[in-house]
Amino acid sequence: MRWLTDIPISRKLMLITFLASAIALLLAGTIIVIYDVAAYRAQKTREGAVQAEILAASVSASLLFNDPKAAQESLNALKANTDIATAGLYAADGSPFSSYTRTNGPAHPLPTHAESPGQRFEDDELVLFQPVFEGTRQLGTVYLRMTTESLAARLTRYGGIILLVMIGSLLITLPLSRRLHAAITEPIRQMAEAARQVAAGEIVVLPATQPRKDEIGFLEEKFRQMAESLQEKAAIASRIAKGDLAVQVTPQSCHDVLGNAFAAMAASLQEKAAVAKEIAAGNLTVKVMLQSEQDELGKALATMVDTLRGVNSELSEGVDVLAVSASTILTGTSQVASGAAQAAAVVSETTVTLDEVKQTALVSSQKAKAVSEAAQRAAQVSQTGRKAVDEVIDGMQRIHDQMALIADSIMRLSEQTQAIGEIIATVNDLAEQSNLLAVNASIEAAKAGEQGKGFAVVAQEVKSLAEQSKQATVQVRGILGEIQKATNGAVLATEQGGKAVESGLKQSNEAGEAIRVLSESIADSAQSATQIAVSAQQQLAGMDQLAQAMDNIRVAGAQNLASSKGAETAAQNLHGLGQKLKDMLGRYQV
Repeated sequence: MRWLTDIPISRKLMLITFLASAIALLLAGTIIVIYDVAAYRAQKTREGAVQAEILAASVSASLLFNDPKAAQESLNALKANTDIATAGLYAADGSPFSSYTRTNGPAHPLPTHAESPGQRFEDDELVLFQPVFEGTRQLGTVYLRMTTESLAARLTRYGGIILLVMIGSLLITLPLSRRLHAAITEPIRQMAEAARQVAAGEIVVLPATQPRKDEIGFLEEKFRQMAESLQEKAAIASRIAKGDLAVQVTPQSCHDVLGNAFAAMAASLQEKAAVAKEIAAGNLTVKVMLQSEQDELGKALATMVDTLRGVNSELSEGVDVLAVSASTILTGTSQVASGAAQAAAVVSETTVTLDEVKQTALVSSQKAKAVSEAAQRAAQVSQTGRKAVDEVIDGMQRIHDQMALIADSIMRLSEQTQAIGEIIATVNDLAEQSNLLAVNASIEAAKAGEQGKGFAVVAQEVKSLAEQSKQATVQVRGILGEIQKATNGAVLATEQGGKAVESGLKQSNEAGEAIRVLSESIADSAQSATQIAVSAQQQLAGMDQLAQAMDNIRVAGAQNLASSKGAETAAQNLHGLGQKLKDMLGRYQV
């Protein structure tokens, strides 16, 4: 609803008028529509009931004598009523007796059985069931379905009527409401414009108009009084800004915050002005009373008085010191004049000494340049040696890696010879077992007699082979022992070679580190020699500048001698000035 807050008051009043009229018309139209729909349905219900009673009276004879043809003629007579869409007649047992349906109307099937008497609306159609009596006996039931005007059509018609009435009422009420709203919004607009000017710093008073008795008139009068009060306060502030502190501020009441603030401000400024006059008259004994902790002007005046008191005391002490200093300066000036003559003689001797030092510095500069060039060449040689040592270290590292590979291969060979020894031991065990088996076989063959001779020959051959295998294993074991001895010697030699290579690698690294340190030292020496050469050159230039400076000092000494005399005169004048300041400070009361 922010948009409703931001729109002008005239539009708000117009919107209120429009909404009030629209709501009243809509409410009245809604009530009329509801009442009309209810009345229309009640009327149609009465019409249907009357039509059903008439039809029941006309068909009672047909039902009594069971004459469907006569009943059909009575139903066909309903075509004169265009509102009846379907009609039917039921016997006493509820079964259909005869029926009627309008040919050009909507088709509605006849209910299969008669329902209980009553009326109801289905959509926009009225359905009725009316009993047919002969005395107290029910002969049957009449069924009617009547069409009614649709609710949508009625609402559309009434909506159009309400819309036309609303438009007409708005056309009448809008011009009238605009004239009435202007009496409210125009004074408010003028006060808003005046308030905008006041907010911008321009204080304006609304022109006097015809007095009004309502709230807007009261608001105009109070706004005019506020503007006049602000103008009065602005005039007082303008006088204060111009330095006129003789103003008299009279508050409107005890609740006039701005008036009371102006009165307090004027009184405070008048008090501060009186203190300032006392200070201007030389009275530094005045006390400044603070209005509050936020009285910055009072604090500034109090600080100023304290500062002036301190300055006065310090100036008084300074004047005494000034008088003594002037006498001292006068005495020192005479001594400076005599010292200036002695300084001129010393400067001449120093100039001769500087020429000799300059020649010495020139020779030192040449020697330093030669040393710098030699140091540069030594640095280049040390770099070449360092590269060679790095290559030697790399070669020793590769030899160390090869020795490690050889030691690893020999260790694997030693392990393999150990495995071969185990295999030979196994073969020897097999030979002994074969020999034992052959002996057992010979014994069994001897027991067998003649049948075991062939088996004895085989056992003898097996024993012979076992003996040969045992001898072969002894020979292989001896050869393998020699190999293991050679392998152990190779392992020992390899370990000693590896240690020797590691020692050589360590020594190469130490030599490389020593050469690196030497190279860095030579480089530092070369850099230092270069710096010495540059420094010697700078010293030579400095000697030239120093010689020039000594010449300038000689000239300045002559000028100082002349200035000393002027300083003596100035010291006398300074002494007189100190006396005058002392007299001036005596006028202030501290």
